[in-house]
Amino acid sequence: MEKQDFDSINFQDIPADFYCDSNDSVFEECTFCRKKLFTSSGSYMIEKSFKINPNNGKKNTVFEYAICMSCNLKKMNAMISESVSNIKLYMQENFSQEDWELKINSGSNLFKKCAVTGKNVKELSEYNIIGQFLSNKMVVGHFPILLSPSIGEEIQELLSQETKDEFDDFMNTINDVPPELKELFKTKRPVIV
Repeated sequence: MEKQDFDSINFQDIPADFYCDSNDSVFEECTFCRKKLFTSSGSYMIEKSFKINPNNGKKNTVFEYAICMSCNLKKMNAMISESVSNIKLYMQENFSQEDWELKINSGSNLFKKCAVTGKNVKELSEYNIIGQFLSNKMVVGHFPILLSPSIGEEIQELLSQETKDEFDDFMNTINDVPPELKELFKTKRPVIV
């Protein structure tokens, strides 16, 4: 998180949607380096991907992780500048910060629609939510957002092969990440990592 005036930032309790499935509670450590999230002074991100069961309408978690800013910075440093430029341009063309701020200030449910397509969450068979957090609070500003899977796929297409290779190398340097998560990230890369 860039240095900001914390008096102007809105904080909320962490919604249950962002809880870790294994203990139905808040994430306490970075999924990648295991650093304690509440004892560090930095912010962190959480991404969760859900798939809706067509038989009963219940949402099932496909993947989830919390990433501290230190690991996120390492990941960002692994990205080639061309990929970063492509993603920034995509976000500028497809994401209206003004519209988002209006939704936040109106108190609207931020998880009702895809932040880019505007498609209602009830129309999606799967989606990702991404949030930014500081200690045991959610930071409300640019995040939280809900994205349909097509957006994640479009963002992945913007990455150069060199960036994808660097990302795979980054994932290989991290210990303690469950092997199934490492394998999943090679085929279905998350949006923020």
